[in-house]
Amino acid sequence: MASLSDGRVVAPADLIANFADRIDAGPGATLMVRRGQRACAAVPAVSGDPALYALAPLARCLGAHVSWDGSAKTLQLAFADGTRVVRTPPPFDPNAPQVAPTQIFTPEPATPTPRVIATGSPQPRRTAIPVTPSWPLTSPRP
Repeated sequence: MASLSDGRVVAPADLIANFADRIDAGPGATLMVRRGQRACAAVPAVSGDPALYALAPLARCLGAHVSWDGSAKTLQLAFADGTRVVRTPPPFDPNAPQVAPTQIFTPEPATPTPRVIATGSPQPRRTAIPVTPSWPLTSPRP
């Protein structure tokens, strides 16, 4: 989502991918953005997660004509091969058609193996219990 920061329209790399042909990550948070035969380097205008990049200088470097409509808060990028409008998404409209949620398959856990219930008289223990003395033993001296 694009936003305003210090009078500049900034956006994360996924929004830049809407008008770039290819984006490569460089050292740090630098991006190498390609569109057609043009390649430009972009450094973050706002650090953070995600990093935000200034759109207008990057679009101009890629050959776009950039115009800003302050009343609509819309940045228009006009490339030679067509115009792309980059804008923030509209607020949530509860009257808009809604998509039914999809069911996600979550397997039920398997039933546990039933334990044997011992009845009757107790059985003697079959495992030998190691016996170690709790005090130090000294060996007899010759």
